[in-house]
This record gives sequence, C-alpha cells and structure tokens, in this order.
Amino acid sequence: GARVPTQSRRPPIAVEPPYHDPAREPRPALRVGRGDIAAIRAVGDLFRALDHAYGGGHARQALVRYLESEAEPMLRGRYGEQIGRALFGAVADLTRLAGWTSFDIAAHGLAQRYFVQALRLSQAAGDRALGGYVLVTMSQQAVHLGHGREAVQLARVAQQGVGTAVPPTVQALLHAAEARGHGLLGDVRSCTTALVRAERALAAARTGDDLPAWARFFDEAQLSDEFAHCYRDLQQWRTAAQHAEKSLRLRSPAYARSRIFCRLVLATARLGMGDLDEACGMATDALRAAGEMRSARSLEYVRDFHRRLTPYRGSPVARAFEETARQAGVI
Repeated sequence: GARVPTQSRRPPIAVEPPYHDPAREPRPALRVGRGDIAAIRAVGDLFRALDHAYGGGHARQALVRYLESEAEPMLRGRYGEQIGRALFGAVADLTRLAGWTSFDIAAHGLAQRYFVQALRLSQAAGDRALGGYVLVTMSQQAVHLGHGREAVQLARVAQQGVGTAVPPTVQALLHAAEARGHGLLGDVRSCTTALVRAERALAAARTGDDLPAWARFFDEAQLSDEFAHCYRDLQQWRTAAQHAEKSLRLRSPAYARSRIFCRLVLATARLGMGDLDEACGMATDALRAAGEMRSARSLEYVRDFHRRLTPYRGSPVARAFEETARQAGVI
C-alpha cells in the first residue's frame, strides 16, 4: 500500500502550478524489469548531482513529477519479489531526495511527509541501511530546526536499525549525525565520542566497498565538515576553523552548496576568534555564491552569520556586509 505523496497534499508554501499528465490516466499494469530499476537509480544520481551543485529548488518540481508519472505507476505494476524489493528501494531513495530538496527550500512539513513515506518504502524493500539514512536525514532536519534531542534520538534509532551489517562509510554517516545533535545541545563529551566513532568508522572504509549511491558523498571532506559544524556549535572556534579549512581544501567544486555552508562556518569561527575583517570577507564571498543557489538553507546560513555580527554593528566592515546582504535581499 505504500505510495509517494501527491502534489495535492502540499501546504501553501510548496504549491506549484496545476499539472496534468495524460500518462497518469488508468492503464494496464506495467511489467517492471531490471532496466526500469536501473533507470530510476540513474534519475536519482542525476537529481542528487543537481541538488549538490545548484540547490534543492533547482529541479525539485521535475523530480516530483518523475515520481508521480513514472515511479509510482511502476509500484502498481507487475513484478516478482526480488524485482519488487529493488523497485521499492529505488523509489524510496527518490522519495527521500524529494523530501531533502523540499527541506532545502524550507518546505519543512512537506519534507517530513516525504521522509515518512520514504521510510515506509524502504521497509517494503527490506533495505535497513536506506531506512537508516532516511532517519539520518530527518535528524539533519531536526538539527536545522533547533531540535537537538530529537536529532540524537533519530540518529540512534538509525544506528540500532542497521547494526554493524553496513559498510563503514554508512556507519560513519550515522555517528556523525548523532554528533551534530549533541553539538547543538552543547554536550561536549557525547559529541566528541560520536565524532571519534565516525572518524574510526571512516578510517576503516576501503576503496572497494560496495556503497549505495546515496552514501558516496560521505568522505573525508564531509567528515571534516561535520567536525567543523559541531565545534562551531560548541564554540570551540579554532578547532572549528581548522576542520572547515580542511573540508574546503578537500571538497570537490561539484558540492557547491556544501562549500557555501562550510565557508560560512569558517567565517563564524573566524569571527569567534576576533578576525572580523577576514570573517566578513569570507561571508561576503559565500553570500555571492548563495545568490546563485536555489537553496533557502544557504540564505539561512548567511542570516545566521549576520545575527552573530550584532556586537560589531558599529564596525565599517560589518556595516558593509550588512549593506551587501540587504541589497541582495537576504536580510
């Protein structure tokens, strides 16, 4: 009975133009094969790359329409058990991505509905690792919304669900998500413990590991990014700056949005260390890059930095940043 959310269930923030697809009219059940599943996975890779490079708002509508017009009819199609499990897993991954892109444009209620549906689909697929990743995504949203305890609980449920029967990279991802929740709560000991576990897990990863497509982004650059965010939240500015700098050195330009986030974390760390001019210069560069991105989260990072500038509002460099942000329509 699992199916993807339909556009008619969207809240006002995410209302899109009416869309009618004649292909969605009643038709004979499709016969689903391996080629269909490979196509769904290829579409997932494409939209993942677009999301990383241009933000969740860039092609989200196209992703949703693909889910509705192509993927959902396949779920109602004809297939055996093995193909069915693979199909539900592939559609679960796309549904999670629809939630993620909704999260990135600040359509939080809609994102949560997609995440819940992705969990159901991953359960139907018998894919515990993917279900754990959906829970981690929900944990990341909880961190963004300031709900640290919920974030920790979701990450721990994900860890319990997958156990040790997943590649080390996936284990690292789960521990890093828990660390972010502890960091938000200011729990230094628990945050450090989770970060050490994530670091050890990633160190155990090998090039030949059979990683799901959704986990391939989690590498040394991403782990350093997670460290930087945690130490920023713990107000350990120098350590946060060191990890942010490392992440930016290692991070591919294809992950443009993540680079914006990390640059603003670095700017915040520099501000905490008293380097006002350098902090505002970094933040201004990130602001310009965020203007090219369809990502509400990118702009929220800029606004967070602007709020942290409050004690320095009398400074010319702080006033210059504020004016640039105002002209860009960010504040």
